[in-house]
Amino acid sequence: MKHRVDRAIDVTVALTIAVLAVDAALSLFSGAYLNLGSGVWLSLARDIADGIFYRPLWDGVEYGGTRYFPMLPLAIAGLHGAGLPLVAAGLWASMAGLVALAVAVFFLLRRLAVPPRLATLGAALAIAPYFVHQTAFAIRSEPLAAAFAVLGLAVLAPLDERSSSTSRVLLAAGLFVSAFATKLTCVYAPAAATAALLLARRPVPALTLAAATTSLGLLFFAGMNMASNGRALESFHACALAGSGIGSLFGTAVITRPLTLIGTSHLLTVVFLLTMAAIIVRRHDWHRLPTLYVIAASGITAVIFTSPGTILTSQILDAYVAAIVLLVVGCAGAAGRLRMLGQGVLIGLTIWAAAQNLVRIAGMLEDDVVQSSREERRQLVAQVERCGGPILSESPLVPILAGQRPVLLDPFAFHVVAQNRPAVNDTLAERVRRREFACVLLEHDPSTPRGAAWYKNVNMTEPVVSAVLTHYAYDRTVMGQRLYVARR
Repeated sequence: MKHRVDRAIDVTVALTIAVLAVDAALSLFSGAYLNLGSGVWLSLARDIADGIFYRPLWDGVEYGGTRYFPMLPLAIAGLHGAGLPLVAAGLWASMAGLVALAVAVFFLLRRLAVPPRLATLGAALAIAPYFVHQTAFAIRSEPLAAAFAVLGLAVLAPLDERSSSTSRVLLAAGLFVSAFATKLTCVYAPAAATAALLLARRPVPALTLAAATTSLGLLFFAGMNMASNGRALESFHACALAGSGIGSLFGTAVITRPLTLIGTSHLLTVVFLLTMAAIIVRRHDWHRLPTLYVIAASGITAVIFTSPGTILTSQILDAYVAAIVLLVVGCAGAAGRLRMLGQGVLIGLTIWAAAQNLVRIAGMLEDDVVQSSREERRQLVAQVERCGGPILSESPLVPILAGQRPVLLDPFAFHVVAQNRPAVNDTLAERVRRREFACVLLEHDPSTPRGAAWYKNVNMTEPVVSAVLTHYAYDRTVMGQRLYVARR
């Protein structure tokens, strides 16, 4: 029986890798997953390549402001400087983060005494779902950030005397700082590790970890602020809490927004139900690292969900990976039939995730997404060139594809900045009224209730979009972008 289970694990892992490879190839050749957020990351990388480390909020021509941290843009800019086209550099950097995440999960599971074959299955399940694929192929920081965080936990596991030596604690602190230099919300990792060390009655390593992580984090912020001449911290301060307030942190959104994941992904629902059951059944292990990891990651994720405009299936990655680690560790710690049952459930979840991707990939191949996506991009770039002048695009991806510098770096951040600094918003609205831009491109139709709500609550602002409707005329939609041309 054991031989059969081992063979099933091997086949499942091989299937997961094959599906990932096909999906990655489709992404590289088609760019089908690229979106507005991809454009923000690419714009930050292009700015770095142009010698600009974080734009000012407003410099008379362009609008900065973003909540994104620098590790991924620096990696993209490095690959771009080595000769890769900017979009390809972004895709390769983001996909490298996905591979690093799988390796990190395997390493952590092995450090937690999970057998090699089961640890491989856990790593495969961690990166198997469609929402993890899409996060990596859309050029986002979540996979890379989670990889650093998980590696930091792996360096400390299993919290014995050898693994919590000073050298390991300092290495873990460096990895944790690298994690939140990629994405700030990865503070859940040092929080979980510090709590686990304290509950394991290892106060010296716990305090050393907290002090080292804090000190290195402060050095990182100081270095980033110096390199940007103060623009980075100005940007983060202007975009603080990304539009959330104290009220939203304690409001119904903390519960209602995560519940929407039930309709979005039944796989996620099953994984988290199993995780809650595992925590209840093994309540005597609540003070151990895997459980604290899930609690910390889930808590931070719940706070993220209160922010308007949050892409739920992207932000769930940290909590999802933590849940998989807990389930695999629980399976490895079981015995007899219970362990066989646990392995069967993990195999079933991984095949389920791979099958979802196969269905989606088959649909993309049937629709010839590689050719159609390339043709749509060609048409969009041609339309932008026909404008014959500067453009204002809600999505920074559009000017990036056309080889231009985006006027607006991050439309969501602009919306948040406008609430705190109305003068910045007034300048853009006035430029639109003067018809300074040959064309304006929007993602949604502002004349519909849904579009109006989008610009009121999420991207850009009502005054700017109202000026667009008054002084620009709708021309056509290309690649999902609504093109408006200046009225005479």
